[in-house]
Amino acid sequence: MVSPTRPSTVKDIAAALGVSVMTVSRALNGHPAVAEQTRRLVLQKAAELNYRPNRLARSLVTSRSWMIGLIVPDISHTYYSEITRGAQEVLREAGYHLLLCMSNRDARTEIEEINVLLSTRCEGLLVVSEQRESSAAMFAEIRRQRVPVVLIDRFFETLDCSYATTDDHRVGYLAAQHMIGLGHRRIAFLRGPDVSAARLRLKGFLAALADHGIPLPEEYLEQGQFRFAESHAATLRLLALAAPPTAIVAANDISAFGAIRACRDAGFEVPVQVSVMGAGNVEGDQHPNPFLTTIAWDRLELGREAARLLLAHLASPDQPQLIRRFPPELLVRHSTSPPARREPPPKSETSRSAATTKLERSVNTG
Repeated sequence: MVSPTRPSTVKDIAAALGVSVMTVSRALNGHPAVAEQTRRLVLQKAAELNYRPNRLARSLVTSRSWMIGLIVPDISHTYYSEITRGAQEVLREAGYHLLLCMSNRDARTEIEEINVLLSTRCEGLLVVSEQRESSAAMFAEIRRQRVPVVLIDRFFETLDCSYATTDDHRVGYLAAQHMIGLGHRRIAFLRGPDVSAARLRLKGFLAALADHGIPLPEEYLEQGQFRFAESHAATLRLLALAAPPTAIVAANDISAFGAIRACRDAGFEVPVQVSVMGAGNVEGDQHPNPFLTTIAWDRLELGREAARLLLAHLASPDQPQLIRRFPPELLVRHSTSPPARREPPPKSETSRSAATTKLERSVNTG
């Protein structure tokens, strides 16, 4: 009799049926040499004994775990849950199972989680990385170990690694262009951490300002870190300026939520006194009032495509770098409007602001 305190094994099934362990193992794995009646008896007895296969033991024998690791910064928002759902959909169809980990936007935690996933013999990794753009050494080492890895929403210019992302330069450009089109000239930006997505969104934002001859005072460039609290504090500093911005572009939606809360706390009405917009569409149609103007792209398909890239590397380990970029689109909602009192246009709409050009050069160089 099987003890209720330990899981049943192949030996338990064999003893209960009076057959060999080899017969049970073959039946469980669908071996053609096992008669159909025997296979049915084995599966029935396995269900009665609540048998669960030992994946680790099986992987040691077959050198296959059929497990893929996915690391995201935060699982509490739909942005990453949709990416996860898309990746799992494609991987399950290919016979793989997904192990999900969260880095909590901490680079050291991310490294720890990656090491855990590799120790469980994951066959490949999907990572939304929080490593600084200059810190690609860990992924280079993973590549040297010939473990397939695909980055999502991130890339490293110095690393030959496949990735799937949106056109982040276009994200920043569209956001600034929207505010400019509404008539705003005092436009601040809440930048993100030192990752490719944040850098390119800032770069696109600066390019749009420069194309329209709109200056960006240094005090209008604040650090939001893609986080609510940091963006809330940064927005309070912006609103305390002698000439506060009439519009704030946040590098992601979470930062935009922090900015909106700060505006309310400081007594500024959104969008009547300050327009705010983000990027990512993290809550879909569930935004609080005011409904957030944002930049969106297909996160579900982003996850699917990242999984497809990983499967391509699993099928062909010498596969060259693969890159997929998804086009962003502007979603105009209720958190942006023309400024309360239209400011005069710059002297030349086509001139490039010296201050903005200087900031753009600094972004380009790192």
